[in-house]
Amino acid sequence: MKRNVFISYSRRDYVDGHGEVIPGNSISRILEALENNGITYWIDKQGIYSGDEFKGLLTQAIMDADVFVFVSSEASNKSKWTSKEVDVAVYLDKCIIPFRIDYAKYNPSIMLDLVGRSAINYMENADIALEELVKSIKMNTKQPEIDVKHIKEEIVEMEKEGLLLYIQQRRLYDQIAEKKTLIGEEENVCPVCGANCKMNALYCMVCGWTNVPFQSKKMDEKRLALSRRLWEQRVLQQTESDTLAVKDVPQCIRNLIDNMVEVEGGIFTMGGTNEQGEDVFCDERPKHDVSLSTFFIGRYPITQQEWEAVMGFNPSSFKGMRHPVDNVDWFDCLDFVTKLSQMTGLRFRMPTEAEWEYAARGGKKSKRYKYSGGNILSQVGWYVENSDGKTHEVGQKSANELGIYDMSGNVWEWVHDWKGDYTSDSQVNPKGPENGTERVCRGGGWNREMDRARVSYRGDDHPDFKYCSLGFRVVLES
Repeated sequence: MKRNVFISYSRRDYVDGHGEVIPGNSISRILEALENNGITYWIDKQGIYSGDEFKGLLTQAIMDADVFVFVSSEASNKSKWTSKEVDVAVYLDKCIIPFRIDYAKYNPSIMLDLVGRSAINYMENADIALEELVKSIKMNTKQPEIDVKHIKEEIVEMEKEGLLLYIQQRRLYDQIAEKKTLIGEEENVCPVCGANCKMNALYCMVCGWTNVPFQSKKMDEKRLALSRRLWEQRVLQQTESDTLAVKDVPQCIRNLIDNMVEVEGGIFTMGGTNEQGEDVFCDERPKHDVSLSTFFIGRYPITQQEWEAVMGFNPSSFKGMRHPVDNVDWFDCLDFVTKLSQMTGLRFRMPTEAEWEYAARGGKKSKRYKYSGGNILSQVGWYVENSDGKTHEVGQKSANELGIYDMSGNVWEWVHDWKGDYTSDSQVNPKGPENGTERVCRGGGWNREMDRARVSYRGDDHPDFKYCSLGFRVVLES
C-alpha cells in the first residue's frame, strides 16, 4: 500500500518498559503533525519481529514510501534495525530526512549513509521543527498520476458548452442593445475612462475595459476598482516626463542605479548541477538548459535606506540603513518596484527565478561554485553559524564572479515566479507557472543552514508572508 512516509525510529522513544506510551513523547507529536496535514505514513508501533517475512514487509514499506524519515536518537542509533532501514533507503535512492530528537551522534553506519544531509533539529524549537518536517515531506511527495488524455477530452467538451453559452449570451446582449437604441440610448459611457462606446461594444477602445454581460454587481465592482486604479496609474505615467531630473532623485537611489550590474545573456544549466553534490532536493531536478537575454541586477539586496527613500517607512526587524530590508512580503516588493520605476522613469522589476540563479552562478563568468562566489560559505555569506542571529550590512562578504554581493545568505530574496516543478525541456526567458499558491524565494538567510544558501536551492512561501529574514533585490530592464 502506497504511503507518503516511512518512519524509522526506536520504539524506546515511544513507549516505556511496560509497553505504555510515554506522555508527550516526540514520536507521538510527529505522527500528530503528519495526520493533521493529511500525510500518510508507515510505522512499526508493535515492535520489531524477526524472520524473512518481516524483513520483506519492511523493505516493501520503504519501497512504497516517497520519503524516508529517520528519527535520530540515542536509542535509534544503537538499533541494528534502523541502520538496516537507512541502508535500504539509500540503496533505493529515497528522499531521506534526518530528524534529531536528542543530541546523540549518528552511529558509524548511519553517519556514512547520511553524510552531507542536513537534519531538522527538534530540540531547539519543536513546533518549528515539525512545521519544517511537514513542509519538506510535502515538497518531496509524489503527486497522484493524472489522466492527461481524459482531462483534455473533458476540457474540449467544456469549451464546446462554453462557446454555446457565449453565443446565446451575446445574442441576448445584442437584442438588449437594439431595444435601448430604439429609445434613444445609442452609447454607453465607459465606467473607467469616461469615453463614449457603442451600445453593444464589449470593450472600450480607449482604455480596454471589458464589459462582461450579465456579471454580478459585486464581482463587477471589484474588477472595476482594479481597472480604474490601473488606468489612473497609466494616465499619471503618461502625463509625467519619461525621466526625472537627477536632482529630484534621492542620492541613495542614484547609487542604486549606478550599482546595477549588467548580466550578459547566455545559456546555462539550471537546477541541481554536479557541484551541488548530495544536498540537492527533489524540486531542483531535473536540471535543464535555460537561455536568457541580457539584464541588469542589483549589486546588493535592497537596503533599508533605499526602501525608506521610496516607500517612506522601514518595516525591518534589524534596523540599519545599510542592512538589507527585511520583513517584506512579495506584494510589498512588487509595490516597491512600481514606485521606484515611477520615481526614476526607468523600468525596474523583480528578477525571475532563472535570472536570479544565472546571476548568482556568475553568468558567463561562472566558475561553477556551490554558493554564489565560492565553495566556502563563510567567505561569501551570512548564515546560521556566523550571523550572530541577525542581518548584516550588505557587501561585507566576498562578491561573486560578476561583482554581486549577498546572493548566498543574509536575507532570502523574493523573485517574480510562482513555485512550480522543473522539466528537462530547454527554456528561453522563462517566467515560471502562470499561477500557483507559493512564490519562490532564493539564496538562504542569516537564520538557515548551509545547504539553503546554495545557488540552486529553491525556497518558497505564500506571497503575503512576512519574516525577519525575507528581502529582495531588483532588476533593471535593458
